[in-house]
Amino acid sequence: MESPISRGSDSGPSQRVALVNMPFAGANRPSIQCGLLKAGLVREGHEVDVHYLNLELAAEIGEVTYRKLSELRWDHLLGEWLFSAAAFGPREDEEAYREAHPSMQETLKQLEVEFEELRWMRNEQFPELIGRWAEGIDWGAYGIVGFTSSFEQNVSSLALARRIKEKWPGVVIVFGGANYDGEMGPEYVSAFPWIDYAVVGEGDQALPTLVERIGQGESPLDVAGVAGRVDGAVKNGSAPIIRDLDALPDPDYDDFFAALMRLGRQEVLGESLPLLLFESARGCWWGAKHHCTFCGLNALGMAYRSKSPERVHSELRRQSARYQIANFEAVDNILDMRYLEALCRPLIEDRVDYSIFYEVKANLKREQLYTLSRAGIRILQPGIESLSTHVLKLMRKGTTMLQNVRLMKWAHYYGIKVAWNLLTGFPGETVEDYERQAQLMPKLVHLPPPTGGGSIWMERFSPYFTEESFPVSDVEPWKAYGYVYPPELDVRKIAYFFTYTMGDVVSEESLEGVHKAMDLWQKRWDSARRPVLVYQRAPDWIQVVDQRDGDETKAHAFQGLEAAAYELCGDTNTPQRVAVGLDASAEDAEAALRKFCDLGLMIEEDGRYLSLALPVNANW
Repeated sequence: MESPISRGSDSGPSQRVALVNMPFAGANRPSIQCGLLKAGLVREGHEVDVHYLNLELAAEIGEVTYRKLSELRWDHLLGEWLFSAAAFGPREDEEAYREAHPSMQETLKQLEVEFEELRWMRNEQFPELIGRWAEGIDWGAYGIVGFTSSFEQNVSSLALARRIKEKWPGVVIVFGGANYDGEMGPEYVSAFPWIDYAVVGEGDQALPTLVERIGQGESPLDVAGVAGRVDGAVKNGSAPIIRDLDALPDPDYDDFFAALMRLGRQEVLGESLPLLLFESARGCWWGAKHHCTFCGLNALGMAYRSKSPERVHSELRRQSARYQIANFEAVDNILDMRYLEALCRPLIEDRVDYSIFYEVKANLKREQLYTLSRAGIRILQPGIESLSTHVLKLMRKGTTMLQNVRLMKWAHYYGIKVAWNLLTGFPGETVEDYERQAQLMPKLVHLPPPTGGGSIWMERFSPYFTEESFPVSDVEPWKAYGYVYPPELDVRKIAYFFTYTMGDVVSEESLEGVHKAMDLWQKRWDSARRPVLVYQRAPDWIQVVDQRDGDETKAHAFQGLEAAAYELCGDTNTPQRVAVGLDASAEDAEAALRKFCDLGLMIEEDGRYLSLALPVNANW
């Protein structure tokens, strides 16, 4: 049966299409959106160029400054603000913008610039740059110019699209991406006449059909997922989700590497290495059952779909060979559990040195993490979010404190980097939740700490935003949207982030203890003498070496039942199961586990125990 997203090249006249990846998309990776869409359009017989103007800006302002700007995630939307004068004209409220955002002071410190320099970039440098890009490329040679827009690359895209439309009014301008999901896309089309169409949702099928209709001189407004103007009103819609991901082509990243070679890798990336984005799944299998309360991802496509393990394996081989790159980053929201065997085993057997990033659920066990490590999965984002089981339940995470610590422990042991943040501000949380976390953290300083922490952001499409059952009030778009966009745009319809008041949460004063413990954990981890908690194994006994304090080394020797019990709790266990495994009484087993807890070498929750020390032997 013919795939619904592969109709062949005889479906209509060939079109010449430009896809544009604007600042502030990261410079060290190609756009998977543009790569997939280009490959799909080429398969339909169209000629496609991808313009990586984000790389042009990185070369223009320097890779360090560009990287810092592209990584910023603050409430002042600096990346959007910097291009707002180029998109909408000058404004006289720059000081008001600065004063409305106290976080700007920290940003200026990180960027090592004064606010006057940012003002010059906004009013002089970036408008001139947009003009140069508009004039330097023959956009009139294309029938269609498409912009992908996620995070803070929307206003730069609007600025260039406006200039293209002014000079070449016959060129069809199309926008798509995460910033155009839901009611956001139709509102942009309604407010800005230089946008002809917006693709709302997954564009793999909608965009080729739109291109085909335009090539045939027909309106694409009956295409599911295409928003555009009809008699002054904007037709809305959402594209159908793609079910068969194996039918999608490999992303085409040729234009990225051509631009990188032309501009100079050192000038664009510095010492950073480029990596390849790949997609093995869409949606979230956990979120489809229990949508995490604060998560705004998968707005229109929560249903989980994944590629066959064989397809993922072969795609990694093809892309690595094609681009001579071994570093990969999965854009999936969650790992397909089938891959633990059906994908990882072939990767292990290949004996290749891939370095792969994946997002996972934090309930992975030791043997699963060992398999991931051997398969080349070196970085995980496990959604730990908290070290309180009660708070995790409030989030609908489906994990526990012990599972989170277990993942941190064995991931670190097997050389997997874990990226996570500590989040607060969940209705129903208690002071005790955070007091317990503050008491737990000093026991965990030998494991990687959170990179940061703070109260949750209110995101469009999250349950906190959409469900009336939560005690949320005073929901308003971030102030920065009003300083970025002109008044003809209804920012309530395009904002992704919102200020809010959340009821039934603990006070900021009650969080001081956990934030202090987290700061100390981060400092200890970054110190010259990193904390250590390990155990050495010998016949019939073990020795636990504890250097978490920093000032002294403690050594504990355990023999017989105690030694065996400690190892049996390496992946969480109960006194009853330990007793059965050692042919001992439940009382003796529990006494041994309690002793370890009293020494700070083990933690317990709800009758389950987890030893904290890592084996010295890297082969166990």
